[in-house]
Amino acid sequence: MAKKFMGLLAPLVVIGSTATLFAQEGAKPAKAAEGTLMLQGKNYPLTHVLAYETTVNEEEVIAVVLSGQAIPGEKLKEAREKEKEGEEPDFKRPFLKLQFTKEGALKFWSASAGNTSLGRRLGNATGELKPQEGRVTGKASQPNETEEMFSAGFDVRFDVALLRAGESVPATVAKKPGPAANVKLAHMSAHWREPFSDKPSMVLVFTEKDHSKDKKPDFNAGFGKFGSALVVSLHEDGDIFGCEVAHSALKHQNFSSIGKIRTNNFEYADGQVKGELTTDGPAEVFGETWEVNVKFVAPLGEIPKEFQPAASKETEKDATDEPATIKSATKLSEKTAHEPAGDKLNVKDLALTKDASDVEYNQLVEQLNFKSKTNVKSVCAELAANLKAQGWTKEGSDLVTAASSILKRKRGDADLTIFVHPESGGSKVQIMTEGLSWGEK
Repeated sequence: MAKKFMGLLAPLVVIGSTATLFAQEGAKPAKAAEGTLMLQGKNYPLTHVLAYETTVNEEEVIAVVLSGQAIPGEKLKEAREKEKEGEEPDFKRPFLKLQFTKEGALKFWSASAGNTSLGRRLGNATGELKPQEGRVTGKASQPNETEEMFSAGFDVRFDVALLRAGESVPATVAKKPGPAANVKLAHMSAHWREPFSDKPSMVLVFTEKDHSKDKKPDFNAGFGKFGSALVVSLHEDGDIFGCEVAHSALKHQNFSSIGKIRTNNFEYADGQVKGELTTDGPAEVFGETWEVNVKFVAPLGEIPKEFQPAASKETEKDATDEPATIKSATKLSEKTAHEPAGDKLNVKDLALTKDASDVEYNQLVEQLNFKSKTNVKSVCAELAANLKAQGWTKEGSDLVTAASSILKRKRGDADLTIFVHPESGGSKVQIMTEGLSWGEK
């Protein structure tokens, strides 16, 4: 399919917080840290490291934080205070935190990258740390466990100065606040994508760097492969149902901002799509602000067969003709769709996807798991439509990416928290439930 890239008439504006860079003392080897964090099918190089003595649950330990970028000095005091209370501190992503005993044995690890965070754990990880003349050297590794709900692994080595418990934070290099980071997104393309809510859908990709040769620009742009980026998913009428923003100046380098953006004068006709995207001024997300006001035009041919909504092959039957004990996950009876919100829905009547397989019900923790052959975004789209038909309403903004997605839904006193992750070419879905009936039907 032909693509056209053009300069935009207005830039994307992202306002990020300023940062303070940590300056280590003493001589430092050419590579203070090297290694890779593997999380949800993506590899993250770790080239920066910070090691410090701290107290976790009244136990003195040595923490080593490896990151993809310099670690702000002010984070050290914040981290120690949280650890003293038994809490896990957060660093700029991606990062891997290793916790060693004073004797050098690996005790726990935690990690965050993209939209995924893994709390304190040990698993099959191994590692060692050796203090030496005010420094610590060591290594740690964890096999990449791809079959787990959150696939993760790492292999790292480090050699860095150790900050003692009684030492003050070393000198930092402060960056003065500057103006808003205006970024010119000079490249744009339009593509058809999987149907959403059984309607034809498209995606618009705006990037700082050329993405014309990439086969999955909407996926890779969200991870910063082409610099700052804006990825918008919408219907033929300009109704937006997905928006991902990526920018290096943000604390959360990529996030979803549904409801903060809309189209003006949108039109798909004569083999092209054109219009305007705007947030109507600054929009706040996760304590940070961003805004966009851009006019665009790009070629977009006819929708390919694989992206056309499937025509319904089912013949409508009178509700009385259907067995009383069968309720379709994708075609709900009138009774189910209009049940009073206060009634407890049986967990086995919960709307899933048409191809849901390996369905598991765990009554003890009120958790439901199943698998799908389709990708993460398609599963999220189908689940959102089916749950809406069943009377569930959205709680907050959906976080939908190709690598990891979270949906929250509410129906009366019942709540759902849905996690969707890629697995073996398809998807794995985990649904945490509250307020559903788990009794026998």
